Parts: sequence; C-alpha cells; structure tokens
Amino acid sequence: MTDERRKYERKEFRKQILLEFVSGKRHVSIADMGMEGCYVDSIIEVREGELVAFELATDRSAKRFVGKVAYVLPGMGFGIRFVDLTEEQQLFLAVFMNS
Repeated sequence: MTDERRKYERKEFRKQILLEFVSGKRHVSIADMGMEGCYVDSIIEVREGELVAFELATDRSAKRFVGKVAYVLPGMGFGIRFVDLTEEQQLFLAVFMNS
C-alpha cells in the first residue's frame, strides 16, 4: 500500500455496483467514496495497478468511471483511485456524495 495522502476525505457510502476488471464482471459493494476514489469490499482477485470500471447511477443520470487499483487487502477488499476524471464526472461525484 502506498503512503500517498488523500486530498479529499472519504465518507461511508454503501452501494452495489457491477465492476468490470481483467477477469470479467462481478457485483461488488462500495464501502466508502471520495472525490478521488473509493474502497470496495470484495474477495475478488485484482492486482495493484489494474484498471477497473463501473457505473454510478442516480434517478436522473448515470456516469461511467475508470480507476486503477491503488492497493489490495487480500480477502477483504481494495482501493480504487479514479483516473482521467472529466469536469462532468467531478460534478456528478460532488452531487452524488452530497445526496
């Protein structure tokens, strides 16, 4: 696990998503979320640096997010750091986080 400090706080956030990763697709649970990434509770096997993708949806819209696996806690879960966020995605996250 790297020692990079987060710029933004994360808050508890429980949401089921369909995660796309190298080995396929699997339903997993997001445990917390912030403007830079999230933590996923899951025993699926992913590797640090692996690209993953998922969609977040509200009643009005949905956005697709891509991230890199930042760290893995084997048998527990892993952290995702979002990559290449657009302004539109950042706004969506801000609204999503405050709803």
